[in-house]
Amino acid sequence: MGHQQKKDFFLPKSSGGYDASKAPGPPGAFHCPCCGYRTFPVPPEDALAYICPVCMWENDVFTTSPDAPSDENHGLTLDQGRKNFHVYRVCDPRLAPYARPPKPEEFP
Repeated sequence: MGHQQKKDFFLPKSSGGYDASKAPGPPGAFHCPCCGYRTFPVPPEDALAYICPVCMWENDVFTTSPDAPSDENHGLTLDQGRKNFHVYRVCDPRLAPYARPPKPEEFP
């Protein structure tokens, strides 16, 4: 038998970023930038890779404008996601099976 090497796993630690447990509001206190429903537990600028359960938009804190392609959303722009939401009730029609209707307390 050959020599087996033990694998070490490394999990990066936050360098002091946003602590969701100390969010300024309860879950759903902040609006999703795509659908506008109050599904974000933290402000969108702090919601790194948060996925809205209503429209399935994955928040992208690295895009610089609503018409910039989002790597987290397969190249969709926020403007395209918003248009799709008005037509399909989801940012990308392929994600419709995973979306849920908004709860009464999430309405803008």
